[in-house]
Formats: sequence, C-alpha cells, structure tokens
Amino acid sequence: MLRLVLGDLIENLRIWVGAALVATVAAVVGAVVACDIQTALAVGGTAGLALYGISGTVILFAAVSTVVVLGSVTNLAVALHQRSYALWQLVGLGPDQVRTVVQVQIALMALLGAAAGSVIAIPLLRPMFAFCFADVPQLRDLTPVYSPAAAMAVIAYVLLTVLVGGTRGARRAGRTPAVQALRDPELPSRGMSAARWITSSVLVLVLFSVIIGLPGKDPDEAATPLMLIGPLSAAVLSALSPVFMAPLLRAWTAVVPASLSSWWHVARQATVHRATQSAAVINPLVLAMSLAGGLYASQSTASSGDTLSAGGVVLLLGGPVALSLTGATVTLCMAGRQRNHEVALLLVGGGTPTTVVAAAVAEAVMYAVTATILAVPTVIATGLAGAWALHVPPSFGLGAVAVVAMAGLVLILCAVVLSAHLALRRNVVRTLAAE
Repeated sequence: MLRLVLGDLIENLRIWVGAALVATVAAVVGAVVACDIQTALAVGGTAGLALYGISGTVILFAAVSTVVVLGSVTNLAVALHQRSYALWQLVGLGPDQVRTVVQVQIALMALLGAAAGSVIAIPLLRPMFAFCFADVPQLRDLTPVYSPAAAMAVIAYVLLTVLVGGTRGARRAGRTPAVQALRDPELPSRGMSAARWITSSVLVLVLFSVIIGLPGKDPDEAATPLMLIGPLSAAVLSALSPVFMAPLLRAWTAVVPASLSSWWHVARQATVHRATQSAAVINPLVLAMSLAGGLYASQSTASSGDTLSAGGVVLLLGGPVALSLTGATVTLCMAGRQRNHEVALLLVGGGTPTTVVAAAVAEAVMYAVTATILAVPTVIATGLAGAWALHVPPSFGLGAVAVVAMAGLVLILCAVVLSAHLALRRNVVRTLAAE
C-alpha cells in the first residue's frame, strides 16, 4: 500500500506539488493568526485586548479562505486522478482500499505542505508585525510570539481542513465504476450533494443573521459584521457553483459568436465542458475580490469615507487574498495532463500554435471576467447593507475589486500560457496514445 501511495505521488508530482503548495500558503496564513493570538496572550493588558480584536477579524477571513480554497484544490486533485483509481480497481484493489490510499495521499500532501508553511512563516512574522502595526502606538513595539506548540496547532488545522474537504472526493474515488472512469478522459461533473445543500443553507442563514443584526449598531460596531458580508456571500456562491457555473459561462461568453473568433470559441467550449476545473479557478478569485472589495466597502461606509492604512489592509487581507490567488493559479498548473490532451486534439483538428496560445489567453479572460461578475454583487451588497443599517451614503470597494481582478488575471495568464507552451512542445501522437 505504501509503495502505491508513494509511486502515484511521484508519477503525478505536478498535481500533488500544486496541492501541497496551496497547503503551504494556508499554513503561512494560519501561522500569522496563531502568532497574533499567542502574542496577545503573552503581552496582556490593553495591547493584548487590541490584538485580540484584530485577531478575531483575521481569523474569520482566514478561515473562510482556507476552507474554500483548500477544499476546492483538494477535490480537484482527487478528480484529476479518476483514471488512476479506475486502473487500481481493475488490478484488484477494492473500493475501501482505493479510498484509504486517496486519504493517505491527501494527508501526506497536507502534512508536508503545512509543515513547510509553518517553518517558512517564522522569518516573516517580525517584519510583518513591524509593517502592519507601524501606525498603532500600543502595538508597534510588540515582539511576535510563535512557539512550536502554535506551529503544531497550525499543522493540525491545515491537515484537518484538507482531510474534511477531501472526504467527498475520496468517497467518490472508491465508488466510481472502473469502466466508466476509463471511458471518460475528462474531469467528472460535480453535482450538488446533500452536504453542499446543507452547507449553502447554513451559510445563507448566517449571512441573513449578520444583515438583520446591523440596524441599531454604532458605525464602529457595524464595521466588523459588514466585513463578513462579502466573504460569506462568496462562500455561498462557492457551495452553489455546480448549479450555475456552467450555465453562467455558457451565457456570457456567447457574446462573441463562433463565426467571429475561432480561438474564443475553442476556449469557451473548454471552460464550459470542464466546469469542475473552471469552478476551482473561479471560486478562489471570487473570494479574493469579495474580501478586498468588501473590506473597503464596509470600512468606507461605516467610517464615512475614511481610508484604511496599508498595514491594516495587509494584516487583514494579505494572507487570505494571497491564498485565494495561489489556489486559482495552482489549479491551472495541476491540470496539465488534461491541457496536453486538449492541445493535441486541437492540433490534430487543424489548429495552429497561434490558435492554442490565443485560446489560452481567452480562457484566462473568461475566468477573470466570470469571477468579477460574481464578486461585484457581493461587494455592492456590502455597501448597500451598510447604508441601510447606518443611514449613510453607501461606498463600494470596486476599486479594490479591480486591483485584485487584474492581479488574478495576470497570474492566470501566466499559468495558462505557460501550460499551453509546454503542451505544444509535447509529441502529439504520444500524448493522444497515452490517453
């Protein structure tokens, strides 16, 4: 069993390294949160209370981003292995054994990534504290505290999140009929499970309770719950993405007729067809935009236009947004084998390298625009909710959404163009024969 686990990890290193990288970034974000809490415990007094208050908001943002991104990436990693799991069943492994192997692989990936992130975070904490609290007199001279116990807690949290997020994928790997998986070279469609319906319903109830609790609060008290509207809305959209993602992509990308642009049509068909991978890219982008735009919308509305300091923005948003953008980018790199197959088919069908690269660029644009379409309403809702509850003019953080959208587009462009370039260098016959 161990030889199978390690052999598959080595054989599909591109997929598992990508998933481990996301776990590493998640651990760095978790280390910042753990350091905030442990430092507050160590210093006590007014400084400790202030740090506790800041930590609460950071924890909420970090928790939402970690659950959404790690769950999405982990399940995609499992989905990309469906054909391997089918082969294992054909050679004699039972469903329970396949599920066990998958869970061990997920746990090993999470453990390695989380351990690396916990160590990488150590030299970053002191300069981060100095930058983020430079404008806060009672906190600027704090020495961050991050003990081995805190690091172990971070590793355990990331490991638990990955295992819980990958549970459904592991069960699906064991249940999928071998012949069916071998016949389908594409990613399996992920429908709405009972767990997803329950999760989305709970999130909607939480979001509703946050909104109805706003009236009557002072602006300073309302700022924090207002910040939660964006990420909670993004989490709801992520949970419900199997319902609307493919139809949404199909609908808005139809604005460019196939007769006008062959490469746009190719990219459109690819993104709609593999909706599982598309959602894994788009959902983290939606979360990143909702976090950034929601923070600015809530703070500007509640404080009548006052701006946040750079340190405050980095402390609250730096980790979660970096994790979300990393998840979206790494997802595209993980699915290199599927892209190799698509590029080979396109070349056999008469496509040129120029068409392949142009389609990759169009694909990146589709991901970024779709994420923006979904994120903008969550940010506008934040400003409108604040205006309704506080009886002040609304402020919308659309500038922050635009900045994150452009950053996401650049990263995704780099990922898809690089993947397309690597696919073009492969032998077409060998690639198709391998499938």
